[in-house]
Amino acid sequence: MKITELVNKILEDAEFVDMTRMMEEGMPYWPTQPAFEAETIESQELGNESYFRKIVMCEHTGTHIDAGCHFVPGKPSVDEIPVTQIFGRAVNIDVTDTAPSGVVSVEKIQNFERKYGEITCGDIAFFRFGWDKKYGTKDYMENWPGISLEAGIYLQKKGVKAIGCDCLALDAYGSTNPNHPFLLGNGVNILENVDKLYELPEIFSVIGLACKFKDGSGAPIRLIALTDKK
Repeated sequence: MKITELVNKILEDAEFVDMTRMMEEGMPYWPTQPAFEAETIESQELGNESYFRKIVMCEHTGTHIDAGCHFVPGKPSVDEIPVTQIFGRAVNIDVTDTAPSGVVSVEKIQNFERKYGEITCGDIAFFRFGWDKKYGTKDYMENWPGISLEAGIYLQKKGVKAIGCDCLALDAYGSTNPNHPFLLGNGVNILENVDKLYELPEIFSVIGLACKFKDGSGAPIRLIALTDKK
């Protein structure tokens, strides 16, 4: 089957779920980073021919990808991440029973594998903490859970390309962020502020394309899940 035919078949047979948070003023952001701002420069209402805005934000705003250099100097920047990095099979691990500021153990991942099959090289692993329900509230900004360093090491050895979560960060609130330098230093990208994991099955396909910022430590990413049409 030719690629064009395959793409048309996917468009016909797949459900598409947008896992991306809306980029808008007032959205959550890391306290030491700039808030998202949108300033109208020209508009028809102002007597101009066209409408456009100036956008101010951090590279790590909204649903975004962390590049290696975010925590490890000399590792790839976001413009050097392969375009196929966030493209392929994804696993959706339910860890909604994790306590606030708690961490997911390797055993939890292995329990998932016993039930749904092995996580394999090239997979993208998502952890559904249920924190998305707090998005936009004060509670979203504190006490979020994460994964243990042992869990990160386990998945890196499995050969996953990226790990994502529905929290502000993959490492738990108040931690020393152990997974960020380890994963990013070993070729595993991190996806944060992911939406709609609660709508998705345990196994699905995902496509994510990040903004191509020169020397970027990260970038907003448009993250799309594909599942079989119901």
